[in-house]
Amino acid sequence: MRVWTVHARPPSQRRGAETLLVRDGFAWGALLVPTIWFLSNRLIALAAMHAAACIALAAALPGPVAGPLLLGLNLFIGFEARNLQSWWLGLRGWRTEGVVMGRDEEAAFLHLATWRPDLARVAR
Repeated sequence: MRVWTVHARPPSQRRGAETLLVRDGFAWGALLVPTIWFLSNRLIALAAMHAAACIALAAALPGPVAGPLLLGLNLFIGFEARNLQSWWLGLRGWRTEGVVMGRDEEAAFLHLATWRPDLARVAR
């Protein structure tokens, strides 16, 4: 069973209420291509920070040192990418509403619909 956190954005004048499920756990895409993973999850500022950090480390350190350090950075991002996504949503006004479990996103959404039908109606 996988764990998903439920994030809700309250309605505003420009947008309606929205609910988003964020899977918890290791992100392979974030390990292999972190900048693209950040961009695909609409984390543009984190993608820019990652690209800047990689460029700075590669320029400041010699090759034999920079390689393992960048690999370690990508490994850390693989473990923490989903937490960074949840944190970034919180900075943008989203609230963490709860945690649901399911074998995939559909099953987690069905648990959400059973537990909180008000949130399931506005899920994207």
